[in-house]
Amino acid sequence: TGVAALYITHDLAVVAQVADDILVLRHGKRIEHGTTEQIITAPGEPYTQALVSVRSIDHVEKADAPAVLQIQNVTARYRGTHFDVLKNITMDLPAGQTLAVVGESGSGKSTLARVITGLLPPSQGRIRFAGRELAPALAARTRDDLREVQMIYQMADTAMNPRQTVGTIIGRPLEFYFGLRGEAKRKRIQELLDQIEMSKGFIDRYPAELSGGQKQRVCIARALAAKPKLIICDEVTSALDPLVADGILKLLLALQAAEGVAYLFITHDLATVRAIADRIAVMYRGEVRRYGQKTDVLTPPFDDYTDLLLSSVPEMKMGWLEGVLDSRRMEAAGN
Repeated sequence: TGVAALYITHDLAVVAQVADDILVLRHGKRIEHGTTEQIITAPGEPYTQALVSVRSIDHVEKADAPAVLQIQNVTARYRGTHFDVLKNITMDLPAGQTLAVVGESGSGKSTLARVITGLLPPSQGRIRFAGRELAPALAARTRDDLREVQMIYQMADTAMNPRQTVGTIIGRPLEFYFGLRGEAKRKRIQELLDQIEMSKGFIDRYPAELSGGQKQRVCIARALAAKPKLIICDEVTSALDPLVADGILKLLLALQAAEGVAYLFITHDLATVRAIADRIAVMYRGEVRRYGQKTDVLTPPFDDYTDLLLSSVPEMKMGWLEGVLDSRRMEAAGN
């Protein structure tokens, strides 16, 4: 149609496929402007160079450990529907490790999180946690069940009350689970802020006074305040720019090493999976298509869906998309 497009995104790998020129902004100011090829292959400014080179995490898979979470033959559907959203799901998450659950939108990833937390009781199967069976429904679970399984949400803005200070937000689970008040609570809040690398000046701030990365760090601190054994991370970096997301992932790994907490990490981003996961579960239409150690899952031969999923992740190089499409056309012609 000849229409012009302004494409606003964090994802430089996608930009490399669709853009003619790139304008890099930071704090409302122009950092660099040039052709896509120049920005991707030879960025001139330090900030742009950092954006292009980001994902600097080198995560080594951990040795096997006893499972803190066991999902056994779980099937689930939403009330009022006549089809299963999850179908016979089985997977384990060892203590202190990260299980990445990947798949396209609608594959059942977030529904699985709802089942684990008790928000959606399964129609079949069971969930064992820390050696005990969890009640299917949230209302039937004990306070320890609630405390030991926490969540960090995709949109930090909607996960925090804008009328409460950072101290109040982090302090709520300290009161609810441990009865902390007064100076003891404030001291623990400050310890948690130190853990997420935020100074004393943040304790009395409101969410509107924080950056996107700072808001997500506060949500991490709130989850840690309950001293959980498992944290479910639902697309926690998808709304953040690459550099901030990299910092959040490094923080999560450092906290995991210090606290021994396990993560169930729901994501679309396979670069994130490669950076932090010990195990991977690939989901498609409510089923697990591939599951195991990260090295095994990412090593061919692949089933058709996993092969398609992995080959669809954009690479930050010119002409990648054309190459993939040409390859698929040739495969289709050969069949």
